[in-house]
This record gives sequence, structure tokens and C-alpha cells, in this order.
Amino acid sequence: MNKALMGLLFSLIAIFVFFSPCFAQKITLKQAIDEAVFHNPKLLKADQEIRSAQAGIWEAVTPSNPEFFTELEEIPAKNRSISDYGEKRYGFTQAFEFPMAYYYRKKWNNLRENQTRSDYYVIKNDTISEIKVSFYRVLILENKRNIHEEIYKLTNQLYHKALIRVEAGDTAPYDTLRVKLDLAEVGNTLLTFESEYETALYELKMLLGRKKQDTLEIDGEIVFSPVPMKLETLKQTAMDNHPLLRTALSHAKQKEIEKKLSWIGLVPNFELRYFRQEFRDSSPAKAWGGEIGLSVPFWSYFKERGEIKSASYNLNAARWHIEEEKRNVLLDIENAYSDVVVAEKHVTNYQNNILREVQELVRIASRSYEEGEMGYLEVAEAYRTMNKANAGYYDALFTYLSAQAHLEKAVGITLFDVE
Repeated sequence: MNKALMGLLFSLIAIFVFFSPCFAQKITLKQAIDEAVFHNPKLLKADQEIRSAQAGIWEAVTPSNPEFFTELEEIPAKNRSISDYGEKRYGFTQAFEFPMAYYYRKKWNNLRENQTRSDYYVIKNDTISEIKVSFYRVLILENKRNIHEEIYKLTNQLYHKALIRVEAGDTAPYDTLRVKLDLAEVGNTLLTFESEYETALYELKMLLGRKKQDTLEIDGEIVFSPVPMKLETLKQTAMDNHPLLRTALSHAKQKEIEKKLSWIGLVPNFELRYFRQEFRDSSPAKAWGGEIGLSVPFWSYFKERGEIKSASYNLNAARWHIEEEKRNVLLDIENAYSDVVVAEKHVTNYQNNILREVQELVRIASRSYEEGEMGYLEVAEAYRTMNKANAGYYDALFTYLSAQAHLEKAVGITLFDVE
């Protein structure tokens, strides 16, 4: 077998392994976040806007295009060439604004770039928060599905035990009918969780920039690990780092520069002109010259004062916008922090009280049923209670982890490490 054929064979095997669902590589939360940075459409769009702002620097510092001219005097006689003109003058003219105008435009463009970067981090924080919530939802639904599979298995065991007891005459056939109905109900619940799981997985694929048909398996476990946090520390961290506040600050600085640029309209611009001149019947036959011109802003005060006032109002509005964003950020942190504290208490209560008690309840009910001390109705009620408690516990975990993700979004930086 030649090398080309062997290379083709190995390539086909590699493609098969990569795309085959049987060999799908599981993805952790950290890997999901890293993948989204490079493939999420919103982040890619924001990255291109940064590059657009960077490219705008040339427009900010480049003067207007030069003008080339030719002047001819004397009209030659009919059927004679253009070289018979008496005088010819040709050259170029370059207009320049006041030098500070270029400086301020460059500074304005740098602020625009900073603003697009801050916008990028706002979108990145939002996306990471969405990915965490979506990832946790998939994990929670997976755990809920496993719980109900276990409940289905236990209910099926009870069904067979009920059949045995009915045949032995220890209980009425009514019990088997109730167990069979419960078995069907648990099966329907499993189908619902399966559908919700697929929907949540599809949402996660969209956030990662993948297609619906792509194979995706997640690798992770739900871990409850409370992190001590101080509200005032979180608020100060947000005031120092939140990208929304940086965006608002850059916007205000842009308006400040626009106000300065509006005043520059009252400053004269100047124009440079260089030309060569040719004479007929003269010695020397060629000469050169130059001109400097100034535009006198005689009417600019009347023309620009509206723009100056408008720029002042826009600057004041931008400064108030900073204050508005600060208040919104602080309020979001208050709400998100409160949600984390309440959710943490709910999870702790489930762990310390509800789950332990319901496990003991099921243990006693199952043993009493086997010994004939209880009927199926009591056992079924114990199983329902356990099912409800376990589902409630995972709902509380999801609420807690989602609240953590929302708190990170409110503060504007990553607070909780991911594996």
C-alpha cells in the first residue's frame, strides 16, 4: 500500500472518529466558555467592531485630499497646439485644519476603540453568564432524569412485589392498578425531562456557536460550594471594573472632545499652494511660487454657536448617563446578591433537613410495606415525597448557581472559578 493511500485511509478514520457520536468528546464548563469566545456570533461581531474602530485612526489624522490645478492664458490661434499658450501655471493646493483638530480627532477615535472594547466585555460577561446558566440547566435536567429513572426502577419493583402479594392474597388487586398508574406517570415525566434536556442542550449549542446537528456532551457535576462575599466589596469592585461604566465614561470623554472640536470651528484654517509657471518670450522661461492662505472665521460665531451649545448639552447628558449607569449597576448587585443569599439558604435547608428526613421516610415506608404493616398508598406517598424533595433540591441548586452567574454579570467580572 503506497503512502498516498495510507494517508487517505488515516484521514478518513480521523474524520469518522471526530464526527461519530460514539466518540464525542465531553466538554467542561471552562471549555465551553473558551469555545464561545472564539465562535459565539455576538462576540465575533463585537470583535469586528473593535477592529473597525482601530482602522478609523487614519481617517482621524489624515488631512483632506490635495487639489491639482492648471491655469492657461491666451487663446492660441485656430489649429495650433496647446503649447502655444502664452503663460501656463500648474501646481497643487493642500488645505489644513488647525493642528489641534487632528489631535482631538485621534483622541476621539482612541476613546471609540476603548468604548468598543468595553462593549465587547459587556457582551462577553453576558454570554458567559448565559453559558453558565445553560450549562447548569443541562446538568440539572440530566440529574433530574437520573432521579426519575431511579424512581421508575423502584416503582417497577413495587409493581412486581404487588403482583406477588395479590397472588398470595395479602392485598387487593387495587394496589397493582395504582402502582401501574404511577409507573405510567413516572414514564411520562421521564419523556418530559428528555424533551427539556434536548432543548437545553440545543440552547447551549447556539451559545457556543455550534449547529443543532452537532454532537455535544457535557462533563461536569453540580457542586454546592458557598463563597463568602461582602456586599460593599462587590459594589466597589463593580465601580472600578464594570465595563458598562467604562463604556459610559468613554462616551462622556468623547462628548468632551466633541465640545472642544466645536470651538475649533472658530479658529482659522490655512492653505498651502505651490505652483510652477512658464512664460513665453521671457528669460528665464520658468519660475516657481507659493501661497499661504487663511480662512477667516468671520461668520463662524453665528454658525457654530448652535453646535457649541449642542455639544455642551450632550456632554452634560453623558455625565448624567454615567450616574445613571452607576445606580443601575449598584441596584443590580443588590438584587443579585440578595438572590444568592436566599438561594444558598434554600440549598442548605434541603441538605440539612429535607433530604435526610425524606430518605428516612422512604426507608421506613419501604420496610413496613415489605412486612405488611403498610399498604401501597402509604409507600407511593413516600416515594412522591422523595421525588418532590429531590426535584426541589436540584431546582434550588440551579437557582443558586444561576444567581451566582447573575451576580457575576452584575459586578462585571468573574467571581467564581470554573473547572
